[in-house]
Amino acid sequence: MTAAGLDGPPVHRITLLVPSSWYEFDIHPATRDQAIREAVRARVQERPELATCRAELVRTLRRVADEAWESGVVYFGAMAEVDDEAPLTASLTVSVVDTADEGAPQGGLEGVMAALTSVPRGSRPTDPWRRVRLVDLPDAGTTAARSEGIEDVAIRDDTRTVRMVMMQTFVPFPDGDPRIAVISAATHQLALAEPMLELFDGICETFRFLP
Repeated sequence: MTAAGLDGPPVHRITLLVPSSWYEFDIHPATRDQAIREAVRARVQERPELATCRAELVRTLRRVADEAWESGVVYFGAMAEVDDEAPLTASLTVSVVDTADEGAPQGGLEGVMAALTSVPRGSRPTDPWRRVRLVDLPDAGTTAARSEGIEDVAIRDDTRTVRMVMMQTFVPFPDGDPRIAVISAATHQLALAEPMLELFDGICETFRFLP
């Protein structure tokens, strides 16, 4: 369980639940490295078989935490498991968009939905596709906009892209607050697209605002 601090009236905190196997820690550059080392150390104590993968886990978490910080997130959680073939990783962040800002989607959820475009599925399971819909978040007491599917995502400071399973859920703040919480979840595991999207959906359903 985690609660992410969020300044600004009338809502100042948000909360959501991630599986106990996920990592959660401060992603500020000044404290991130120590927080990651401590998180990995605690996980290796719980699961000694991960000891040989300690360095790879630290590198993976450091990379995704750096990307999250550069994106201005207020919450960061990640899954990082290593097997004999390749790391199984996923990340989830929460950021906040003020719809009153220039360039932000206007008109609340209607504006968000208008800015999202559906993409039909291709002939191969790993081809890009996107589904756009409204979802109910009972714990948050609201309806949210959602975009989910397989996307080609630009690599920061690079001309290349990487194909990922992505879900973005746009949750309007209550009480007339013009901000929107954006829950972004992603994984490189294209072959596990549907089960990973189900996992991300389950996490999003726990999202709620605290007074």
